[in-house]
Amino acid sequence: MPGRAWPIVIATCTTLAACIDDQQALQTSDPIYTMVFFATDSVTLNKRAQDQLSYTVNNPTPPIKAALQPNSKAKICVTGHTDRVGPETINTEVAQRRADAVAKYLVELGVPQQRIVTASLGSSRPLVVTGPGTPEISNRRVEVVFGC
Repeated sequence: MPGRAWPIVIATCTTLAACIDDQQALQTSDPIYTMVFFATDSVTLNKRAQDQLSYTVNNPTPPIKAALQPNSKAKICVTGHTDRVGPETINTEVAQRRADAVAKYLVELGVPQQRIVTASLGSSRPLVVTGPGTPEISNRRVEVVFGC
């Protein structure tokens, strides 16, 4: 299990580095993102995911709080992912529906809809590399980056 953590750390750092415009954000130890996970074939936020998103928005770290300020121009990037089960056309659609579900919930929490940007990467950027048809919960996720 410890060896499986490195791909997650590397993928997360790569995603954050690609999304952040402000290099100062990389110098803080406070997280600027959160990640929620989905069951196989699900696009519905479970209670744990809702609680995690609620906590992140209602108890933000300083960088997230800055991104959520009403006068901020920072975008909130919501990116959906899937594991490698099923055809990529379906995976891309499912990942988008997951991102849309997270975006909708963020709006319900008071995040301005016009600042949310959603995207789908399907199964193209796994946190844990698996063979085709292999289910992996770490890959069935939505990443939310505040201030991208």
